[in-house]
Formats: sequence, C-alpha cells, structure tokens
Amino acid sequence: MNSLRFLLSASVLLGCLLLTSAQEKSVKPGINDAFKNPDVKKYVETFEGESREVFAKREEIVKAIGLKPGMAVADVGAGTGLYTRLFAPAVGEKGKVYAVDIADAFLKHIATTNDKLGIKNVTTVLGKPHSVELPKNSIDLAYICDTYHHFEFPSRTMASIHQALKAKGRVVLVDFKRIPGVSRDWTLNHVRAGQEVFEKEIIESGFKKVDEKKDILTENYFVIFEKIDAKPKFVYPVISDFGGVVPLADAVEQPAKGTKVIFDVTGLAKEAGKAAPGLERAAVLLNLAGASGLKSGDVELAIVLHGEATALAIEDSSISNNGILIHKLKNAGVSIYVCGQSLEKKGLAERPLRTEIRKAASALTVSINLQKRGFAVIMAP
Repeated sequence: MNSLRFLLSASVLLGCLLLTSAQEKSVKPGINDAFKNPDVKKYVETFEGESREVFAKREEIVKAIGLKPGMAVADVGAGTGLYTRLFAPAVGEKGKVYAVDIADAFLKHIATTNDKLGIKNVTTVLGKPHSVELPKNSIDLAYICDTYHHFEFPSRTMASIHQALKAKGRVVLVDFKRIPGVSRDWTLNHVRAGQEVFEKEIIESGFKKVDEKKDILTENYFVIFEKIDAKPKFVYPVISDFGGVVPLADAVEQPAKGTKVIFDVTGLAKEAGKAAPGLERAAVLLNLAGASGLKSGDVELAIVLHGEATALAIEDSSISNNGILIHKLKNAGVSIYVCGQSLEKKGLAERPLRTEIRKAASALTVSINLQKRGFAVIMAP
C-alpha cells in the first residue's frame, strides 16, 4: 500500500522537473565506434593541428566565451583536452573544469598531461552515450565543440546538461556548418543535421538562444544558449482537466495492466473551488495509465467516500469541481461508493445521493471486500 502511494506521489512530483521525451534509438548509430578504443596519438595530431579551424581559432573562441575566475565549466566531448587546458587558467585556482568524454583513453591522456603541466583544477568524468554524468547544479557553462553531432541521444544528453547547469547557466555550441552544395562531402556524410536542427533540439531541451558569434569561424558556427526553467507539459489522456501528468517513457515502474486500486477518500479540498485531493489522486492514476499506453479497462479503480468526504456523495444542484470530477471518474469506469455508516452519523441518510454513487454498508466493508478481490488500498485523506 505504502509503495503504491509513494509511486503516485513521486509521479506527480516528477512532473515539476524538466523532462524531455525519451529516445529509444540512436539518431546516428555507429558514429562513436572510433572512440571505443581510440589511438590517442593519432587524435592529438588530428584535433590539435593548424588545419583544424577550432584549433587555429582557439584563443579567439576562449575569449568570446567570456570565462571568469571561479566559474565551473564542463568541456563536453573533451577529446584530447585541448580546450580543457585552455579553460583551466581562465577560471583560476578557485574555478573548476570538468573534462567529460565517453572514451576512457582520452580521459587518461588528459589526466596525465595535466599532471605534467601542473594543472590541478581539472576533474575527468567518464560520460555515457545518454548523459554527461555531472552532479545537479554543478556547472556555470557547458562547452560543446564539434561534439553535438556525436550525441547519439541528443534529447537525453541535453537533459543531463540542463540538470547539471546552475540557474541561467550557459551552453556554448560550436559545430560544423552543414550546407548542401557548400559543405564538404565529409561534413555532409558525417554530420547528421545542420545548425537549424541542432538549435531546435537544444531549445526544446529547455534553453533559449541568447547570442551567436558570426565573425570568428567560417567552417563552424558559434552559438550561445541559456538555461530556462521550462514548465512541465501536463497531459490528460483519460480524465480531462483533472490529475494532469507528465509522460515519462524512460521511467521504471510504469502503470501495469491488471492494476486494481481502491482510494479511501476522507477529506475535502482546503482551497475553495478545488476538487477533493483523493478524487484528484484517482484521476492522476488513470491519466498515468493512459499516458503509458494502457487502454480503458486495463486498470480497475474504486473510490469509497467517508469522513468529511461523505458530503461529496449528496446530490447537489450547484456545479462544482467535485461533481464534475465524480462524473468524469464514473464515465471512465471507476466504481464510487459512500459509507452508509457515515451517512447515518452525519444525518445525511435521507438525502438523495448523486446518481454516480452507490451506498455501501460501510467503508470498512468496501475495503475488505475489494482487497479479497485483489485490490490495493490507497489512503487518500
């Protein structure tokens, strides 16, 4: 009972966090195969050669980023550590640089090189294909240079960056211009999409574009984004207007077909005009089920009203959110009962009941009988 209650509460709570839609398949399978066991010496020659624009323009790029002493910066896709080494002195002894990469060989090279150079404010981080693996609110800026097109799961990776950034933290994106008829064949074949697509993906991950430096690079673009606290997108697939949920396709413990739950509802809403919390909770479970792909009848729900909630069972000519929600729950197949003992004790036994509600001998009886039929009980005061 407690675990189910926690699941419902946690599901609603998670709706307050920024969450993007899960990507089940890589957007560019195989693009990172070369980094499973990279030849570091070869990549040092490739990444740190004058023929590479982001190497030749490295000083201008660092200056344009505007790092300040004390900042925490993530070099995402650090590679051989070129920009990691440039960022370290820019943020100073009180600052910190996280060198993030999915290739352990690169990280070992960075650590060894930094030791030789006496750089002590760098931490190497082994990332995952879908996450930068940084603590929440740990960085002021994420630098993604010629790396975003290597993100196999861009939505999930950007969600991890969003979480790692502090409030109004920035993302600096430098990547290849991909323009058919203009860009090299290598770029057209290697980079999956152009600037417009990548910008759209980042913006949809909870960022706003705040600047673009157009006078530094020619083969690459240089765009700056700022983290925004995006509002969760609630959906109401079963019960409209009540019990909104955020679909979390990548979450564990999804609603299961065959679930049977009885909500023991005893209280009324503390705020005028609101529906009773127990009724809302039932709507949440139905919407969670609908959002996860379950169909009508896959989840069986019942509600029993007693205590202060007994009054909700009485027919009322006035229109209220309680009455509207009760009607919607009933239409969704929910069985709704009122405790007959509570009706007697509160002097309501002679009052007509709402047509959606049936009188039971007692709330205890409903609870006991339904538990014998496999129902779990959720206390919903």
